[in-house]
Amino acid sequence: MTELVAALQAESAAIRWRAIEHLNRAEHLWLTDETLALLIKALADQHPFVRWQAGLAVVRHAEGTRKLADFLNNSSVKNSPQTTRGYSAAIDALGASQLPDTSPSLLAMLGADDALLRQSAAEALAHLRTPAAVPALIKALDDADPWVRRAAAYALGHIGDTQAIPAVITRLQDKHVIVRRSAVYALGALRAASALPQLKISLTDQDQVTRRNAVWAIGRLGLPETVPDLTKVRNDPSADAEIKATAGQAIEAITKPGWLQTLLGVKGRWRR
Repeated sequence: MTELVAALQAESAAIRWRAIEHLNRAEHLWLTDETLALLIKALADQHPFVRWQAGLAVVRHAEGTRKLADFLNNSSVKNSPQTTRGYSAAIDALGASQLPDTSPSLLAMLGADDALLRQSAAEALAHLRTPAAVPALIKALDDADPWVRRAAAYALGHIGDTQAIPAVITRLQDKHVIVRRSAVYALGALRAASALPQLKISLTDQDQVTRRNAVWAIGRLGLPETVPDLTKVRNDPSADAEIKATAGQAIEAITKPGWLQTLLGVKGRWRR
């Protein structure tokens, strides 16, 4: 305990995060209440590696997730960069824990004043894949911050609830490319056949990643009538090599037996 206290007070970030990493390497991690309190305090460290290692250690403790939830629900703490860092690290740790009973605390953070916290909460809910989070994430698609909108679309794609499709479609014309990329990819994950007309428009997006995601999303639908559109993309000189390769794979999967279409769905990459 004394050594950990000294290490976490060291000026060197490497010393601080390696001290916690040493704890995490233990096969059976046992933490006293004092050590747990130190690790929760380390969630607000200036260095991201320290915060990351501290979160990993806390969620391994039997009471860790509850402590993190209590930390997030502590409304008496004033807003500051240090508090924001700590909250964000706590949110990430709760998401990594993949324990569904942590979702209420994460849902509450979708309403935080700080955009980073709202983004972190949406990304954590993507890991939990909690259906109850869908209405709040749909609302987050209209957030003022593009990174929150991107995270919300990403989460909705992971959760897989088709009620989100109409709202995600509205983000295909978002002025921020990071949002369009995630919206297209979410619709592919949802196999949103109703979004086909809009996805065809995304095939001509100025951003190559968005175009590539649109090809992948359309290929996931497995509809023979989309082959001409995919063929046009494959032959388009303005498309990069990966777009053309993705289009070729999609065409082959659609025109080949059903098992290959399934393979495309399983192996299709998720892009943000």
